[in-house]
Amino acid sequence: MRASATPYPSPPLVPMEACPIATTLGSLGRKWTLPILRDVAFFPKASFGFIRKRNPGLLQRTLSLRLRQLASEGLIRRVVPPEDPRHPFYALTDKGLEAWPILASLFEFGIRQHARKVFADGRPRDLLEVYPKDAELMLGPLTEFARTLPPILPTTTSASVPDASPTGRPPRR
Repeated sequence: MRASATPYPSPPLVPMEACPIATTLGSLGRKWTLPILRDVAFFPKASFGFIRKRNPGLLQRTLSLRLRQLASEGLIRRVVPPEDPRHPFYALTDKGLEAWPILASLFEFGIRQHARKVFADGRPRDLLEVYPKDAELMLGPLTEFARTLPPILPTTTSASVPDASPTGRPPRR
């Protein structure tokens, strides 16, 4: 048997009752959830109507259910501006901001690996080409998220990790 060039993590050091990926997909993996979360994350002040228009085939009832589920899970909140109460919108919560790296990673994977469906010319691109002014904003939170979580276990490597860029966080709403 030959050694694989693909790195694999070592087994977890603590027992798990459930797979964290499967658990997360139980929440974020419901139909329409990620496109709705994407619209709230990437488009400031995304309204019900805006989200519905951006997602052909999304039924009003389904959108209402998903928005309620995302709010009950603490990922988004409904904002009713006092100066314009007839135009509520949705915004990410602090917990929802932690989903930003997931969305940005899926976005980057899509523009590289599914370019034939994503772009008319079918040519793969990277974030810098798609978001020349905001590439750092798009993936910065992934780096920041990975680097700034409080350590639970001591690090096993001696390599130092540079500080995350303070401008890499998505704007708070």
